[in-house]
Amino acid sequence: MKQNHIITSLVAVLITLSFQACRDEFDMSQIDKSRKLSVSCYPSTADTTWIWVSRTIPVDKQSTVHQDFSIGNASIIYQVNGQPREVCEKEPGLYYTCSPQKVGDKVTIEVSANGFERVTSEATVPNAIPIRLEGLKKITTYNHDIDRFATYDQLTATFSDPEATTDFYAVRVRAINYKGLVYGVADPVYDENGHIDHYQTQWSLGDSRGTYANYLRYKEMYPNAEWHVELQDSVYSYPTISVDDEPLLNPLSEFEENFGFNNRFFRQFYIFSDATINGQTYTLHLNIPKNYWLGKYQFMTRLQVQLYHISPELYRYAKALNDAENNEWAQGGFSILRPTPSNIANGVGIMGGYHTTETTWITKTYE
Repeated sequence: MKQNHIITSLVAVLITLSFQACRDEFDMSQIDKSRKLSVSCYPSTADTTWIWVSRTIPVDKQSTVHQDFSIGNASIIYQVNGQPREVCEKEPGLYYTCSPQKVGDKVTIEVSANGFERVTSEATVPNAIPIRLEGLKKITTYNHDIDRFATYDQLTATFSDPEATTDFYAVRVRAINYKGLVYGVADPVYDENGHIDHYQTQWSLGDSRGTYANYLRYKEMYPNAEWHVELQDSVYSYPTISVDDEPLLNPLSEFEENFGFNNRFFRQFYIFSDATINGQTYTLHLNIPKNYWLGKYQFMTRLQVQLYHISPELYRYAKALNDAENNEWAQGGFSILRPTPSNIANGVGIMGGYHTTETTWITKTYE
């Protein structure tokens, strides 16, 4: 009871201070009366680098849902170590260059368009951080979001953080789900010419959820049977990670949770830093929903862990988006959201480098 009384008192104090802060008057129309270019670009070692160009609107102007802020026919100078690369326009607001970069390359960009001030930025491509898959298993653990125990598929993956540098990362789980079917035959009956006429035993296991795990059990039970597996179609996705069992992804204290802070990640891009693991070899514990499948793609599931070594600028940008998403106090008007950081000179947006490494695929063999 005493703890609850303390928390209630602190809430009252913070609400009072929040309303006191709201007394300051800001003329939002004076913050920025000019439109600016918004640029997003993420150089890596991938074959293609995409560039998004749009425009902002002044805070004293109104917009509608159907307005298109994309900027077509922009002039883009994209250079790698001082050498220009060809940039093509796929559609208004979306541009690309097909020349991959290497680790350590310095990439610069300059974007201009009619009616806007020229913007510039730069980024460096980080080095690769290898990651290896340790295993996949079913676990039951407590989920604070739903306030009860839940069952998950847990992937464990290990990487080594460089000791000499401060490093920033993001992690995702990639899933590929298949349509398919499996059937088996045994006990052949031969005709007079020695050819198989038919089989006395046949299995058709269908294509429903759990079929692949069921097939593995049948295969072990009937080792002399002839089995056929058909994979017909597949779809990729990124399952949501439940972060309760991973300290690097769940830094919230009980105090912060009591004050309405959450720990959701923008677009399943789970960022973290090496502040608590600098120079260590560390194993991630990543929980995803059990029986993760999409619609009819439930015959078989394969999983992979992707580790992104990201630039400090990209980390700060993603963290700001997460903070805005998770701060219920600010969403309710009781505190102020921090501005999203930008390294686009004379504009807004982000240019951040990254390098992706992937584990091998693992097939889920249980239900």
